[in-house]
Amino acid sequence: MGAAENLAIHRTWTDAENRHDLSSLEDFLHDDIEVNMPGSERVVGIDGYRAMMEEMFAGLDGFHVVLDDQFATDDRVVCRWTMSGTHSGDFFGIPATGKHVEFPGISLWEFDGGKARRGWAMPDAAALMMQLG
Repeated sequence: MGAAENLAIHRTWTDAENRHDLSSLEDFLHDDIEVNMPGSERVVGIDGYRAMMEEMFAGLDGFHVVLDDQFATDDRVVCRWTMSGTHSGDFFGIPATGKHVEFPGISLWEFDGGKARRGWAMPDAAALMMQLG
């Protein structure tokens, strides 16, 4: 697969998550997907990824990601994004505050055969913490 195809897959995957639709993760992720985030344990496998996303949906009512910028190579997709929602449940270990938050981040995804195999997501934790007080 080439860069353009990987970008299209990443956009379709993000659109599905914005609809809170995790039913087709196998179309976007390898079975042994690994996701790394600072301050969190590595997430491994589609079931682990699904559980991580379900926690995000529970913690941020109206969870939504805007892809602000993306570029790709034949085996990588890098994007700058903005995540938003209402802090309605435990999120990054912080109990619900009821506040609407919007914070940026950057992610790098390693693609293999049209699916993400490994990822590194770096949310701007300082921006999130400032909004949550």
